[in-house]
Amino acid sequence: MDKEKYIKGIEKALQRIAVRDLKDVDISEIWIETALPRDLIKEILKEESLNIPPGIESIRDGREILWKRSGS
Repeated sequence: MDKEKYIKGIEKALQRIAVRDLKDVDISEIWIETALPRDLIKEILKEESLNIPPGIESIRDGREILWKRSGS
């Protein structure tokens, strides 16, 4: 599977989400923007190094923190 295109899609979705001033993002926001399977989004967030916009402090799936900006 070529994850690079999915990574790019998630990064673009996060840019659009950051414009809405959401600091704590739920994975459903990414899912709405990309229509990628939740499991794939979770896998990429946990395993890949993404360019996450500076306004986003954390990404969650319910109560589970999938990504958190260091120092937050």
